Amino acid sequence: MPPISEELATPDFEIDHREVFAQFLLDSKQEVLFYLNLLAKRHSIFTAYINEGQQFFPTSIVAIDESTGNIFLEPANDDEGSDSAQSARQITLVTKLDHVKIQIRLPALKQAKHQDQSVLAAPIPDAILRLQRREFFRLEPPLANPIHCKLATHGSDGVLKTFELTLSDISGGGVCLVGATALAEHFRRDALFQQCRLEIPEEGVIQVNLRVRKTVEMSDRNGEHNLRIGCEFVNLPGIRLAFIEHYIARIERERKAKDSGLAD
Repeated sequence: MPPISEELATPDFEIDHREVFAQFLLDSKQEVLFYLNLLAKRHSIFTAYINEGQQFFPTSIVAIDESTGNIFLEPANDDEGSDSAQSARQITLVTKLDHVKIQIRLPALKQAKHQDQSVLAAPIPDAILRLQRREFFRLEPPLANPIHCKLATHGSDGVLKTFELTLSDISGGGVCLVGATALAEHFRRDALFQQCRLEIPEEGVIQVNLRVRKTVEMSDRNGEHNLRIGCEFVNLPGIRLAFIEHYIARIERERKAKDSGLAD
């Protein structure tokens, strides 16, 4: 874990504007505990902002102890970070879960022990902010059942070139495709691909028009580079949007059932 860092700009936390984001605030004890335990199970990495956010360090939830009412966090990798977290007025934890922003507000942290591990502790929060704007929500398809997209375009030589790429995420507004970096010349900004085939497992195949909005070269954990191609749907009929939303809702239900221990 890197040492505590200094940030140039002070972040503006949505959790501080409860009158604006009240609909995204979860204050049911059952819901709060569900998401905290899910974040711990997923080993989600948080950015822990100290006070107004001028200092921060990465952390994760080690455990939730309902019997004592405490949440245990991984400490900063240096003494300065942990000391600052303990003398802070407040801590703001920020992460994403299935591409949905999560914010948690805690008081100053305290040093503690959990199963012989040194941790930082705080009371379980009364509420968390789950900032899910449905129109922007992007679902990452299961790795075991990826979505494939078949599309075609004419190259500079006039020859029709076809591609079959997998999706890294999908929403009601578009998709993100993953391909080799060598494909960048075919996926320039504003390039339009018509009658693309989305093959969605257990749902079927639909045709969509895609317009490239941006491309980004990224590296995975193995150091291999690939191209992420962000595309928006163009003139997507309502019935096909409903088809996509049905798929997203089904995968969300399956994941929630699995995380709750209700699925096989």
